[in-house]
Amino acid sequence: MSSYLSFLRDKVFSKKGEKTPRIAILGLDKSGKSTTVNRLLFGTVSDANPPQSTCFINIYYGKSLISILEADEETSRESPYFQDILSQIDGVIFIIDTETKRHVEASFEYIYSLLDKIPQQTPMLFLANKMDIENAIPFEEILLDPAFQVITDDINRSVSIYDISAKTGENFYTAFDWIISRITGRTPLREEVTLKRVIILQEGGVPAFDHTFDTKIEEHDSTLLGGLISALNIMATTIFESESVMDIIKLGHFKLVIRKMQGWTGVLFVNRDDSESKAQSLSEEILKAFIEEKNRKPDQELARETKYELLHKIPEIAILLDQELDQEIN
Repeated sequence: MSSYLSFLRDKVFSKKGEKTPRIAILGLDKSGKSTTVNRLLFGTVSDANPPQSTCFINIYYGKSLISILEADEETSRESPYFQDILSQIDGVIFIIDTETKRHVEASFEYIYSLLDKIPQQTPMLFLANKMDIENAIPFEEILLDPAFQVITDDINRSVSIYDISAKTGENFYTAFDWIISRITGRTPLREEVTLKRVIILQEGGVPAFDHTFDTKIEEHDSTLLGGLISALNIMATTIFESESVMDIIKLGHFKLVIRKMQGWTGVLFVNRDDSESKAQSLSEEILKAFIEEKNRKPDQELARETKYELLHKIPEIAILLDQELDQEIN
């Protein structure tokens, strides 16, 4: 392990003029570090992606190439090579395990053990992870924790905190937008996904939900499109013996991001060059909100008002809907 970290220090992090931003992801064991890396890599999380103690990998986040270093607790506390790496890093992400009060306290104790190794000009992002767990420590309690208050009181540090679920993706990309914008000076990723249209299909490709965000695009027949996607999925299932292998289709100027869940299929239209991982996350959020509403009222058709309420649950989409309403009023 020491030779590997020495390689990172000497061959990667010590390069003069290196332009690829470098982020260290730190946290207690089982806090969600590997889950975070997997979601950044694949746009989703799978049990097939095992956790790792220490890894270094380059990823594309939107249009930005980022070097990610994930380090386990023992390595970050004990390795002198890692201390050198921390002194040269461009951004640090601390994952706070919110499963219990004891986990939160241990997370902050761990953070404090490394705080003096991180230069004050290095942006620090705190992720209060596991918000999907029913009895997780409330985010408000973490904000008021004296340990966190001490960190935020340091006016020389650039610090932010978000409550997220690395497992489900909730609030995940919004949090990462913050640190990416700080270390690259570029537009956050959420600005790089342009929603055009969303269609949700029943089994067999029958449309159950259809909303167009961009009135300038030509509205193709949703039934015809649903039938095509259903037929392709059936073909893929037959040939490859899996539930579905289709997730991205590029057609003309658009990219169709397809997610399947509980018998429903969500199809999100975005620009051809938009970030796939972000679009996949948004597609999943829309599909989950739709399924939740259908389970609540299984036999009712969704009225226009209900569709707006459903989409309003996703903050980034709510902004677009508010703009639509303003245009209608004016």
